[in-house]
Amino acid sequence: MPIQTSTERASLAAKYAADALFGAVYTTAPGASAGTEPSGGSPAYARKSLTWSGTNPITATATFDIPTSTTIVGAGVHTAVTAGTYLDGITVTSQAFATQGTYTVTFTFTES
Repeated sequence: MPIQTSTERASLAAKYAADALFGAVYTTAPGASAGTEPSGGSPAYARKSLTWSGTNPITATATFDIPTSTTIVGAGVHTAVTAGTYLDGITVTSQAFATQGTYTVTFTFTES
């Protein structure tokens, strides 16, 4: 079995960063498909552009506007600001918002 080098792992992480351009949060748990994204609010919820840093692991942080009466239970990454392809997601410790607020996610990808 060939052993993957650190250069190959960094290359795969760079490919992930090139594809995972937008972050999202969800009101239902993601899995093989994305969770349900919030809607509404003022300012309105929207996916956020991700700027990745590092080589392996890579990280990107985004702060989302969350509407009143919304509970966030997951986060994930997509190829586009709307529609596009869902790439990856994870459940998070749920956080309920009784009023409009913000939710910050630090996305991390490690190729090991």
